[in-house]
Parts: sequence; structure tokens; C-alpha cells
Amino acid sequence: MPIGTTKLRDGRHIPNLAFGSGSALRGKDAYNSVAAALRAGFRHVDTAQLYYNENSVGKAINDWLNGDLELEVKGSEQHFQTKPHPSSPNKRKDLWLTTKYRGGDQGPYQELKESLKRLQLEYVDLYLIHNPALIHGNLEDVWREMERTRKEGIAKSIGVSNFDANRLSELLKIAKDLPVINQIRLHPYIYKPSIETLKLCAENQVVVEAYGSLFPITQYPEGPVTDAITSPQRRLGATAAQVLFLWVRAKGAVVVTTTNREERLREYLGLGKLGSLLQSEVNDIDIAGSMSNFSNVNGDQVVARNQICSRPVRHCKYRCVMVGIFLFLVVVPAYLLWTRDLPNATLSRPTAAYVGIVFVLSASFALVALIQNQARSAICSHVEV
Repeated sequence: MPIGTTKLRDGRHIPNLAFGSGSALRGKDAYNSVAAALRAGFRHVDTAQLYYNENSVGKAINDWLNGDLELEVKGSEQHFQTKPHPSSPNKRKDLWLTTKYRGGDQGPYQELKESLKRLQLEYVDLYLIHNPALIHGNLEDVWREMERTRKEGIAKSIGVSNFDANRLSELLKIAKDLPVINQIRLHPYIYKPSIETLKLCAENQVVVEAYGSLFPITQYPEGPVTDAITSPQRRLGATAAQVLFLWVRAKGAVVVTTTNREERLREYLGLGKLGSLLQSEVNDIDIAGSMSNFSNVNGDQVVARNQICSRPVRHCKYRCVMVGIFLFLVVVPAYLLWTRDLPNATLSRPTAAYVGIVFVLSASFALVALIQNQARSAICSHVEV
């Protein structure tokens, strides 16, 4: 089954497989990852303002357009080859780029203008509202600005992300230009609670993009879906990830995924050489997914996770640096006050109290920073490979 494209209600065609710069790439330099994806053959890149890496995504895209694409050494964790790979110039029309509105106070129009500066591009192919719970103000006012981005050509198509049936229904009632896309989390374990949203999208010609589809093998490998995908794996000679992506395609959705491994890029692109799942196989996976008590992530949970995980890692490091500065500027003077009493081998009560308070505060700040970073790691560890 060729990867191909899907026709949107506005007449444009979106590639059915996208490389995302979120998940493990949030807040990090995504140049190498996007460069490797483009060189491997991906022609759909999905980013967002909340990913805090539009600059590096834009650099990789511009280098690809200019034929200057090469991989840079970015640390020992990089799994891509690091030698230069000169390429021929490419055309902007051959690449589909998506970014998403983060809900900033400036509104979607001005936020997109800022994104385009970071991306060093004149337009994006698709602009989405990242999450309805991130919207500041009235939905209708926000959507009017989204429509303005399309009217002025800085976004060729517009849509939404993480909209459930209720929020999507609300938007459909007030929209002049209807959304062409709804990007949602979709995998077999949450398919059943997503049916209402999927049905509403189909009825209104809103194409679904699916992210998080590898959850059954990355986060719940002992679940029943793992057994359900073994038969199509054997029949097609496919990997578990490929079967899950074929399941997504069987639901009519565009696949959005990511990886930090070059071999996975080839694996995902190999989807185009496989056949389709049999309807019986799709049904078996649906049934297996309904056997576990999972529910879809609601808007507030998504927002909370986005606010935590989308914050650049460097912000957490800054907190630790601030603790160090605090220790230096406050504890050192305290120590100097203490040494002033050393000749008498005594420590005055005010000095002792001051030193004690400083050390307690310093330890508290350090402990809070440690707990926050540990909590962030725990919350954000569940990402696609």
C-alpha cells in the first residue's frame, strides 16, 4: 500500500506520513533529526510553537531546500550518521510543513508571523490550534484569526488538534472556513472512546491525523494488542510499528511519528511497500484494544502535560543554576560572618541563626529543583521511539 497523500476539503493533498519534532525532541535542537528524515524521504514535517525547536527545524528545511543538508555532531546520544551528505536543491512545493498555535496572548495570526521568522519561511502548509484548552479568549475570535492566516496565504490550510467531538461541534457551528484537519492521539486502546470524534470528522470531511499510535508497543507491550498484531506481522513480513501504522491508515488517518534512529526512519518509510491489513485483522486489533480499560486523554490533561513537557529542558537547568548563584551570593557572606567570630572560637546567636536559615533555604531550593526535574522526567518519559 503506497504511503501516498490524502485530499483535504480545500483541495490540497497532505502526505500520509509525517515526521514530528515533538515527543523526545521537545525543547531540543531538532536539526539532525529533521535533516535525517528529509534525506531518508519524509516529505511531511510536523512541528509546533510549543515544541520550542522551530529554529532548528527551519534550518534543516532551508538547508534541504538549498541542497546544503548535512548532519552535525550534536552529542553522544545522536544515532544518525554524522558525515556530510551533500544533496541537490529541492522545491518548497515538494514539502508539507505543519506548525501549531500555542495559545499565546498575541493571537494565532501574530504567533504564526513569529513562527515564520523562526522557520525562515514565507508560509506553512498547515496551521493548527494545538489544543482547545490553550485558547485565550473566545473560540470564534481565535478562529477568525486562523481564517485570516489562510486568506493572506501565510497558512495554506488550517485545522485543529486535540479537539474532541464537543469542541469540534462548537467550532463547526461558527467557522466560515471549516477546519481540514483534526490531529488527535489515536491507538487501539483509545479507539473506542475516540469513535464519536472520528465519526464527526468523517461526516464533515475533516481528515484525522494520528499521533501516539505506537503506545501499545512502547508503553504497554504486555497488553492484548501485542498479540493481535502478531498475525498480520507474519503475513506481511512487517514490524510491530508498521502494523500499527497500517491500522491507523485503515482508519483513514494520517500518521504522525518521530524517532531518533535512522533505521527506524527506513522502517517507517517501508510502510509504502506493504499491503493493507485485512478487515478481519483490523477488527481483531479493535477488539484487543477494547479489552483494556483505557480512556482518551482529555483537554486539561493534554494542556498540563504540554505545559510541563514542552518547556525547554534548558529552563529546568536554569533553575539549578539559580540555586547555585543563590548559594554563592548568600551562603558565602554567611560564612564570612561566621569566620569573623572564629578568633574568639564562638559563634554569636544572630550569626548562627543567619547561617542556619541560609542553609535551610538553600537546601529547600535545591530539593524543590530536584523534585521538579524528577517529576518532569517521569511525566515526559512516555514518548514514541
